[in-house]
Amino acid sequence: MNRKRRTSLRWLAVIAMPLLCGAFWGWGTAFRPNTLEAEGRFVLKVGTPVDSAIQQLTEQGRLRSPGSFRRYLGWRGWDHPTGLRPGRYLVPGGLDNRGLARLLRSGAREAIRVRFNSARLPEDVAEAVCDRMTFAEEELLAVMRDPLTAARNGTDVEGFRTRFIPNTYEVWYDLSAREFVDRMALEWKKWWSLERRAKAEALGLDPEQVGILASIVKSETSRMDEAPIVAGLYLNRLRKGMRLQADPTLIYALGDFSIRRVLNVHRETDSPYNTYMYPGLPPGPINYPEPNYLEAVLNAAEHDYLFMCAKEDFSGYHAFATTNREHERNARRYRKALDAQGVYK
Repeated sequence: MNRKRRTSLRWLAVIAMPLLCGAFWGWGTAFRPNTLEAEGRFVLKVGTPVDSAIQQLTEQGRLRSPGSFRRYLGWRGWDHPTGLRPGRYLVPGGLDNRGLARLLRSGAREAIRVRFNSARLPEDVAEAVCDRMTFAEEELLAVMRDPLTAARNGTDVEGFRTRFIPNTYEVWYDLSAREFVDRMALEWKKWWSLERRAKAEALGLDPEQVGILASIVKSETSRMDEAPIVAGLYLNRLRKGMRLQADPTLIYALGDFSIRRVLNVHRETDSPYNTYMYPGLPPGPINYPEPNYLEAVLNAAEHDYLFMCAKEDFSGYHAFATTNREHERNARRYRKALDAQGVYK
């Protein structure tokens, strides 16, 4: 009887030993800390294979033992292409394999801040925001220039650029390019309160035209105390049916933003953005004006000025005039100052 008992115990030990070893192995694989002590962010993009995700975690110094994490995923059956979900994760320090796997399978989303400012072209906007988002610059530009996108918002491609107001926005990092563009259009609509729309209507403008004029004002002056005066001047010219003759629109038409001195030959450029050649506002903005420039147009100063010229002291301010004769005197002083500086183009 004792011999049978001892034999049974031996067999039990033989069977139990692998099970205990497996249990200890599984426990060690699952619960041993495998991330660094310091927390850090990790972005898992759409379509990233498991092995690539592990490699990225390793290269970023997030994993102590990539092999054990890979084995744990295989043990749980999570090593297939959709085993980990895209997301922007905050990885805690000292996390074990089980916790890390659960985190990377959660598809957690984190709100991030994107900011674009001083943007002139759509490429500037794309460059400013795409490095923090999951979509590429080419994807965003394609949506921004899509006639159907503009049509959905009641405008054309040129006018649709007014829908992007430079600011800092909190967005989900994994928005698609189209969702981001729709968000910008929504922010534009929200900015245009009933009071602001009433102000635009009183000026004889719609919100899109305010955006276009604000872009010209922005290009003309960086001095915000002067911006309402510049806006009032262009409104005066529009009311009188005068051509705006705004140098920045001509420079935009030429596409050469290094030009410091507009010459007569430049004014021969046939473009709807040449406000020396064509009356009224151009078909779209020449940059992305910040909200304070939109406000400068809506609260434009009332005066009789029709002409402006940069001051010869290069202070960034302008000399304003009500008559062409007075304007020519101002212009001669400025041209003389440019000659003295050796600026001929």
